[in-house]
Amino acid sequence: MDEPLLHLGFLTYEREVGSEEVEFYYPSGVQWNCIQCGACCGDVDKRERMIRLLDKDLNRIEEVTDEEFFEDWEEGSFTGLMLKEEGKCVFLTDEGCRIYDHRALLCRMYPFWLERQGKLFMFGVDEDCPGRGKGELLDEDFFRDLLQMALEAMDY
Repeated sequence: MDEPLLHLGFLTYEREVGSEEVEFYYPSGVQWNCIQCGACCGDVDKRERMIRLLDKDLNRIEEVTDEEFFEDWEEGSFTGLMLKEEGKCVFLTDEGCRIYDHRALLCRMYPFWLERQGKLFMFGVDEDCPGRGKGELLDEDFFRDLLQMALEAMDY
């Protein structure tokens, strides 16, 4: 019997007024490890990268730089769009990301993304990430931690 493409996971998310059981689906059989290639930091042949920023991202990045790095952007919870130079994030250098420890949520989550469908969340994965197929097999705990980070960043 074939392994399902998606697995159901659960997260007990603590709120100020109690906890909520959050259901999420995550892809099965995914191996991934960041190889620090920088491919996620700019445009690729298949699409233009748009690094959307939450208010928390803007505040965190503004703590470490006073340079202009975003333009206003209104889409869902996102309020900014990372600026690029020659198709690459303004913070990408030959040595890597200048603000790595302060990078945006979308950068922290890549090559994974999260979609909300009603009360549940679904993870997707960028199949073109060069780190796919490398590293250990990712499990429910990995995706649970990603979901926790995303919910906290979005003040869920």
